[in-house]
Amino acid sequence: MAQPIRNLILTSIFLLGAASLQAGDVLLTENFDGVNRRPDTTVWMPCRYSNTVWGRYFDASPNYDNVSVEGGYLKLKADKRNGVYRTGGIRSIKGFPCNTRVEVKARFTHRVGGGFPAIWQMPVGGKSWPQSGEIDIMEWVQSTPGEIYQTVHSSYNEAQLGRTGESNAQPNRTVDITQDHVYAVDRTANALVFYIDGHETWRYENQQKTDDKGNIQYPFADYDFDIILNFSLGGEFKGGKTWAGSINDADLPGEMWIDWVKVSKL
Repeated sequence: MAQPIRNLILTSIFLLGAASLQAGDVLLTENFDGVNRRPDTTVWMPCRYSNTVWGRYFDASPNYDNVSVEGGYLKLKADKRNGVYRTGGIRSIKGFPCNTRVEVKARFTHRVGGGFPAIWQMPVGGKSWPQSGEIDIMEWVQSTPGEIYQTVHSSYNEAQLGRTGESNAQPNRTVDITQDHVYAVDRTANALVFYIDGHETWRYENQQKTDDKGNIQYPFADYDFDIILNFSLGGEFKGGKTWAGSINDADLPGEMWIDWVKVSKL
């Protein structure tokens, strides 16, 4: 879709508001077909540094140093230059309402030891993490190279399970991340339903539970959620090893290529 048309769609949606949307309406179609080598700055902004595993190397790659738009792809790069790790990522400027489907078509140039790529969503204007939830549509680590993790995080999970995340119980062990795949999630008031290439992989249902500390089991209908696309790196953090494992410098640079992003009303 040509960029002016895409911008018209986005502008119209945000002016009309979510209440007037109908099932099947497209909220965002992003094909990364621009010619200026950068994502549309009316839709996306660069990921910024945070003192977290996924965010700590963005300070070495401010703005769009490790992000480019080439040949119809958004290319997010993780590399090491002059002894410094650098990572690339973008996130949507606006969030999207409940009762929407998010789909992302992506592939990787190759597997990177210690790579920590993700396609995910965070609440806009939410409480401190993980009270208002986090939705991981796709995560990958080298220790389980054929598995794609699709996970929900909440303070309820942390209180009840001893960990913030609850993930697909039987991860798909046959996904080749170097090939194109469509990763998706439907978010409604009743459930989060995850997909890979159109096949349902996991369903996390709203059980309408709240614990005695006020932690809500299903905060995912209460906020708009943005979209984050990033290729981060693991390694060590705060004196311990990360889930992504040790970084293999010989595998760098590595890239995640995003073909398109689509958000539609359910």
